[in-house]
Amino acid sequence: MNIAKTVPNIPTLVELKRISSAYVIDFRNLSEEALRTALIKTAPQYYFKTNVQQALERCLFHPERNIRTLTPIFLKHVLLQKDNFICAKDVINDEIVSWEQSIIDRSNEDLIERSGEKSKYLELFQFVLEVAWERNEDISPDEKNLIEKIRQRFKITEIEYRIIEAKLSKFPKNGNKLHSYDEIEKVRRFLQCNGLLFSIRDQDRTTFDLIPEEIADTLRNILGLEIRNYGYSELLKYKLVKSKIYLLQTLKKCDILIERGQTLSNLQAKVLAQVPPSKLLGGISPRDGLETGKLKSWCSDLKIKSSGTKQELIERLIEFYDCLLEKDETISDEREIWYQFYDQFGKRDIQFLREQQLITKDIEIEKKFEEATRFLFEKKLRHKPLKLVGSAHADGVVSYQDKIIYWDNKSKEKEVNLKDHLSQFDGYIRNADKKVGVFLVIGPAFTDDSSVLAMQYLVENGTTISLITATELKSLAEEWAGQKGGSADAPFPLGYLIQPGRFNRNLMPAIK
Repeated sequence: MNIAKTVPNIPTLVELKRISSAYVIDFRNLSEEALRTALIKTAPQYYFKTNVQQALERCLFHPERNIRTLTPIFLKHVLLQKDNFICAKDVINDEIVSWEQSIIDRSNEDLIERSGEKSKYLELFQFVLEVAWERNEDISPDEKNLIEKIRQRFKITEIEYRIIEAKLSKFPKNGNKLHSYDEIEKVRRFLQCNGLLFSIRDQDRTTFDLIPEEIADTLRNILGLEIRNYGYSELLKYKLVKSKIYLLQTLKKCDILIERGQTLSNLQAKVLAQVPPSKLLGGISPRDGLETGKLKSWCSDLKIKSSGTKQELIERLIEFYDCLLEKDETISDEREIWYQFYDQFGKRDIQFLREQQLITKDIEIEKKFEEATRFLFEKKLRHKPLKLVGSAHADGVVSYQDKIIYWDNKSKEKEVNLKDHLSQFDGYIRNADKKVGVFLVIGPAFTDDSSVLAMQYLVENGTTISLITATELKSLAEEWAGQKGGSADAPFPLGYLIQPGRFNRNLMPAIK
């Protein structure tokens, strides 16, 4: 989301003024409407590289240690790793605390107690930190700056730095105490005041932290983030770079010291932490890295443009993997993944579905759209779909009182015209063993004539055909699944779906 689209959704005047304070002149005396207009006009100041660099340095070298510590966790390790750089505020809070806890946990594991040149650098760096903390309860901004320079010189990662601090009982705070939500909130406001973080709220009044895409691009450039961690981890699974020999050679060329006996997963983690994907693919010289022919083959496998120079191919591959939306690895029912992208299956967005590796062949769209609908009815609306015998039937059916409800999925790149499918649906209805309470047609959109034809069919045949978009059905399902109260586990009252013609959510009562 860019700044122009973000500003109208900033929830409160207080937050609007806080964000505007970074670059909007006389922000205190402007009305809310004038302030939003001025903020949009001033947008280039927020992503001008020099301004972003200075704002970031104010945070990273702030006299208050909480701000210095939380800023990189908040921005680099959490929010800039999220799809579209947006995440619910409560989730951000939890993930920051979880990230800190993970560092404390890792500090209790073996990091330094190994032989080898790398261990010597880690031990020396630990000594530097011990000296810095020896006589003080805090580290000054100047000391922090010096420590950063030593860290970079020793090629020690930020995470290794934090692990060593935790070993000294100094991370996240003295005594390895985690930051509180109030302390995170204070840093959130400081980031907003510096124009690095925006806030928006959706119709359900959920507040989100957001880095507008223009600012995110500049931040990533300054921080050297060519790709999000999720996309990089997926890139590292490809056969051309999924080899210990190739990874070891890459790390050696980048002068990164490693211990002997490293596993493939350990090498991948080191590459992800210390080697930009451009160097992994292209090497450190024009004739280094993967051959152009292999890069072209990789692009072909991903169904993306495979012509151009070596540099263009590398940039294209990095962009592809960076744009991958993160999938929940804990999902055991693969239908849930397809359900997450229900709208894209409904409107047959082939390019998106291929880019996200949700399909390999176009023919898979219809089947996965159907399976996602079965998941929706079963898991969200809490109605178990019935088994259908043979092939001449609708895509799905559920029981409804002494009747049944049929549905059929129509995945199309344009509007669904009921006239093109009515004879097919009529056959399903007439061959049904029970009376059909409603025949749902699920598609991306519908022609105006379709609604008229559905009404005509009801008059002539006595069966309701309801036309509902994938977006509407998923929204209804999410609303029902997310309800609170005594009926939280109750099945959805299917009678509300019996609406001739276009489905109208306003004919239903509010779901609480």
